[in-house]
Amino acid sequence: MRVTRPVGIAAVFLAFTLLVPSGRLAAEDFAFHEAGARAASLGGAFAARANDASALFYNPAGLAFLQGIRFKAGLAFGDRTLKAYWPAGDANLRSSPNDFQGSLALAWQPARRLTLAVGEFSPYSYRSSWSPNFSHDWNCRENKLRATHIRSVLAVEIFKGFAVSGGVDLVFSSLDWKHFVPVSPEAFAESRHRLHGHGLGFVAGVLWKIVPAIQVGARYQHAVAVDYSGSAYRIYYYTGSAGAASGAGGGTLQASDPYGYFPYQDVVGRLTFPRERAVGAAFTPLSRLTLSMDVQWDRWSDFGDWIFEPAEEGSVPDYGTQGVPLGLGDTTHLKAGLEFRPSRRLAVRAGYAHLASSVDAAHRTMVYPDLERNVYSLGFGYEGPVFSIFEGDERLSDLSFDLFVRYAPAVPGASTFPGYEMTYSSRRLVFGVGVGFTF
Repeated sequence: MRVTRPVGIAAVFLAFTLLVPSGRLAAEDFAFHEAGARAASLGGAFAARANDASALFYNPAGLAFLQGIRFKAGLAFGDRTLKAYWPAGDANLRSSPNDFQGSLALAWQPARRLTLAVGEFSPYSYRSSWSPNFSHDWNCRENKLRATHIRSVLAVEIFKGFAVSGGVDLVFSSLDWKHFVPVSPEAFAESRHRLHGHGLGFVAGVLWKIVPAIQVGARYQHAVAVDYSGSAYRIYYYTGSAGAASGAGGGTLQASDPYGYFPYQDVVGRLTFPRERAVGAAFTPLSRLTLSMDVQWDRWSDFGDWIFEPAEEGSVPDYGTQGVPLGLGDTTHLKAGLEFRPSRRLAVRAGYAHLASSVDAAHRTMVYPDLERNVYSLGFGYEGPVFSIFEGDERLSDLSFDLFVRYAPAVPGASTFPGYEMTYSSRRLVFGVGVGFTF
């Protein structure tokens, strides 16, 4: 049987994505959430599908094929359950904060083959809150990290079935960190950091519909360095029965004082959100069945460490440089999704990914104990018209509605970080919904 040129190109592309050396796979808890409900139900394999307004987040080149004005909003909520066990089993720690994520995308095609789009999403976030939380030397009681991207793009269909795109990311990020510091046998301090910063990056994408049953896509997202600035202060707790403890900056904690607040200090830090490269392929062997596969490479080795230092040397109070090394490595995601359409307006979706840890045992801490995971996803979609309640035959817009659930149990992982030789376990459960309109 003679193989046509487009099919041969697609086969080469797929072979490349599957055979290229990938190094470590990544759970990447910082980047666990999917920005789009449809993509989430497909395991995140959306670089080659990119067939609704949430393509802005996965491959903005797909927007060039979407006519009219399109709006898509997504919400996801769940929990981040983490547990830590000491080898002797004398204390079990737990972190289970709730998660809430949202995204918005708006696309407009003012002329044929040209689309403008803008949107907001949070591709990187993390939070832990450990309990029971009153140990005198923990390197993390609570921590939070969030990066919000405001993305603006232009997508153009260069020739029939082939589109490119480019855009700008304005990134706003904030972080919080609470941890304990031993001061003396009679006292300890809770150190609190709160910082924020911003950065600028760019994104590009390409999507090629080779034949009706085969399309391929790729996305490039540039690394974004964020210089953080903020404040740190300490709350000193007295635990002895007599005497006093010296505080930072020359302060003294008296035995009669149950706690004391010490002044703020300006602090700075720097983190770099990773460069991302993703390629994907989508196949429709039957009119109602589509298979999607993505490979994504993230350069986490440039992320940096969870370390913050005084903004000015010699400032008073001087809490010094504080932090924890993260030791992240470059990582790879493998994603796959399946969509079946029992009718023209309904879709049933499923996805799966196996993701290994992005940190080794020597760097696994309470700040970021990233674990190996299996991620299972299921979803449902509906697309249909919206009619006026006043004029029953007047069509106002088209509606898309997507639901998904993701369950991600983790393989227990041990830590050899000095003083924190614990075993961690985790599970993630996320529910989400996406609603879109086309005018």
